Amino acid sequence: MSTTSLNVSFRRSIVGPKLVEWNDLICRLANITLSNEKDCFIWSLYKNGHFLVKSMYNAIINSNVRIHKRILWKVKVPLKIKVFMWFLHKKVILTKDNLIKRKWRGNKQCCFCNTQETIQHFFFDCHVARFAWRCVFFAFNIPPPHNA
Repeated sequence: MSTTSLNVSFRRSIVGPKLVEWNDLICRLANITLSNEKDCFIWSLYKNGHFLVKSMYNAIINSNVRIHKRILWKVKVPLKIKVFMWFLHKKVILTKDNLIKRKWRGNKQCCFCNTQETIQHFFFDCHVARFAWRCVFFAFNIPPPHNA
């Protein structure tokens, strides 16, 4: 691609950060060599090259990608739910692990299953939380998310 000139036009001018992103894309594409061989897909996030939801999930969780604040605040739900979701995102909900960080001296096990209570456990991993999520999916007739 580095030998062929680009024949690309845009309806609007590209300026500022969009121009920087465009130039970065062109630099990345300049080193690609095309051939007539059959294409094959290789998932670089997993060692054997096959796609797994778990590998994508781990890549997202371990990346430094930030959720834009604006998205949360534009959701059409009551303000107290937005605030709760913001607290959940920031991991400042007062679950027992966060209370212990504030010098609370209580039992740190989940009251439902005696596992250490964290935000992840309390809202997603505990059997009671999973049952509650299943009830929500059933009540609103939405399919539950699938993971590996």
